[in-house]
Formats: sequence, C-alpha cells, structure tokens
Amino acid sequence: MKVKKLFYGWIVVSCSIVLSAFGIGMFISANSLFVKPVCEYFGFERGQFSLCNTIVTLAGTFTMPLYGRLIQKLGAKKVFLAGALVRGLASIGYSFSANIWHFYLFALVNGLFLNGISFMSIGVLVSDWFEGKRGFATGLAYSGSGIGGAVMIPIIGNIIEKTGWQWAYRFMGIFGIAVLLPVIFVFVKNKPQDMGITPLASGKGEKIHEIRVDNLSFSEALRSSKLWLLIIAFFLINFFAAATNAHFAPHLSDLGYTTAFIVSVMSLFMVLLTVGKIILGLVYDHFGAMAGNLVISIFCLGFPVFAYLAYIPAMPWIYAVFIGMASCGVSVPVSILVIRYFGVKDFPAIFSFCMMASSLAPSVSIPAMGFVYDATGSYDPIWLAFLFSSVIITGCLIIAEIIHRSSNERRAS
Repeated sequence: MKVKKLFYGWIVVSCSIVLSAFGIGMFISANSLFVKPVCEYFGFERGQFSLCNTIVTLAGTFTMPLYGRLIQKLGAKKVFLAGALVRGLASIGYSFSANIWHFYLFALVNGLFLNGISFMSIGVLVSDWFEGKRGFATGLAYSGSGIGGAVMIPIIGNIIEKTGWQWAYRFMGIFGIAVLLPVIFVFVKNKPQDMGITPLASGKGEKIHEIRVDNLSFSEALRSSKLWLLIIAFFLINFFAAATNAHFAPHLSDLGYTTAFIVSVMSLFMVLLTVGKIILGLVYDHFGAMAGNLVISIFCLGFPVFAYLAYIPAMPWIYAVFIGMASCGVSVPVSILVIRYFGVKDFPAIFSFCMMASSLAPSVSIPAMGFVYDATGSYDPIWLAFLFSSVIITGCLIIAEIIHRSSNERRAS
C-alpha cells in the first residue's frame, strides 16, 4: 500500500510539473515578449495592450471559487482537460486579431478558463495527495512554471524575431494542446480516496506541521487577523510579480540591451522560479514557517533596488535572481500557510479565497506599470512603489506567524 501511495503521489507531482510548465509557465511568462512587437505593429500604447492581462486576471479571479467547486465535484482531470484545450485555442485566436477589441475578446475567453490549469487547481490536487512533504511536493509541482518559461521563452522569442508575433501565438496554442491533453488524460489522478488509498503522511524532520490550530471553517477563518495579513502579503507579492513579469523585456529593452541578452536574463529568471520554489518548499518543511517567510521577505526587499540599477551591465542578472526568488511567494507559501494556520476542514474554500483576493493584483499592477511608463517615459517610479510594498509584505508575513505561535502558546498553557 505504501509503495502504491508513493508511486501515484509522485506521478501526480510529475504531471503537475508538466501542467505548470506548459499550462502556466509558457502561456504567462512569454506574455512579456509580445508587448513591444504587437504595440509597434498596431500602434497600441503599452498600457492599452496590457489591459489584456487585466481582462484575463479579472475573469480568472471571479471564476476561481467556481473552479474550486468543479474540482471537488468533477475531479481535476476534467477541469484540466477543458482548461488546456480552450487556453490553447485562445492563444491561436490572438494571432488572428486585427483590432484591440479582438485581443480583449480572446483575453476574456482565456481568463474564463484560466483556472482550468493554475496554481490554485494544481495546489488543491497536490494537497489532496500529500499530508507530509507538502512543502517539497508543492514547490516541485509549481517549479514547472519556471521550467516552462526557461525552455519556451528563448524558443518563442526566436519565433517572434524570425517569423513574427502571429506565428509565435499559434505555436504556443498548438504546442500547449498537443502536450497537455495527452498528459492530463493518461496520468492525472484525482483524490487518493477514489483509488482506495490515503494521502502520503509526514516524515521525520518536517517542521511545517509542528504547531497546528484546530481546523477552522471558512467563516471562522474570515474572522481571523492572520487570514487578512496573508491576503495583504500575497496580494502585494502578486502585484509586483505580475507587473514585472509583463514588463520585464520592455524594461531591459528600453535600457539598450539586445534581444539575445534579454532572453538570456529572462531564462535565468525562469530558472530561479524553478529552483526557488523547490528550495522554498524545503525551507518550509525543514526550517519552519518563519524561516520561509523571511526568505521571501529578503528577496522582495532586494529586487526593486536591482531593477532600478539594471542600467549597470551586471545588475540585470542579480535582478533576475531576486525577482525570480521573490515571485515564488505567489505560489508555494499559500497552500502551506493556509493549512498551517487554518487546517484542512475548509481548505479548498479558504485557499481559493486567498488566491482569488491576491489574483486581483495583476489586473491593477500590469496596466498601471504600462500607464506609468506612458506618462513618464520610465519605470523608475514603479521600483520605489514596489520597495514600499515589500516592507508591508515583510511585516504581514512576520506578524501572521507571531500571532499564530502566540495563540498556540496560549492554548498549550
């Protein structure tokens, strides 16, 4: 039985890596490459074109609770299949757009099926299979988004340069459908209970579960200050992560760097998203929540400084390292801290609520960053705003953990 649980558990993680790579990493991380060529081709302003991301984000945010229920009712496999097919077709649809409203229309379709394959849906799947090693399993599953970005950004960048942005969109859509549908159909497994087995249990040396409150209902969690501190922190992390991802290439291009150099730096960023998620999961498992929260905070505080200094030739590489590690805070800690602070009783509802609230951030930050550039001709004011937001993130994460430990100490006394 143990061997069977291990086999199917890690099959689920392996599938999740592929889903993260080509269902999240490719479709989201490559967006930055299209901003400049599409805007130059049609004469769009960057803020105007960036509204596509806002539409995707808002549609995905407000349908997130629906997907939480659909996964519970229909199982992850059916939800993943629909998400992969429609998002691939939406990418192909972008390539045939001739007006800005065409882009907006396909962005809406894209957003409505965004959560078919997302950190939320993958997080629910992995949490169903793992009680122990959840940090490592989650980090490994989410690391695929970095792998997908690192592998596909150079390929898509080369396609844009050689054949144009239209064929790049078509390639993404066709490739995504061809890879994702077979993997989902053959390998994705729903809850372990459906197969007559239980989730993988904790192992020695894991600290993430060393302090646990009683399982809370969704309504009880809503009355907890810890939930709102987490929401503020995750909202702000998503705020800068989405915006910098969307404007990564234009920022470095404006500083005079070549396309080849930019693609190399962005690939390093994607590699850090991969390695960083695994490392962060291990930190949470073996050193505890406070250590994981501090790691996120350090990189959040550092990346705006190196972004501002990116005109110095060595700085883009350091910027890529720091923003890559900081962006891991969008995904890995959410499920880990939600279960740590509130238990498993209403995990899908609480987790979806946290992800929904934080997912609103890109709808504001991506176009805002574009509009700031349009108004000032520079991204510099944004880096100061992100530094201030990182101070708030640090405070929220540390205070939430202190409150959690204090409440448990009071229970034990």
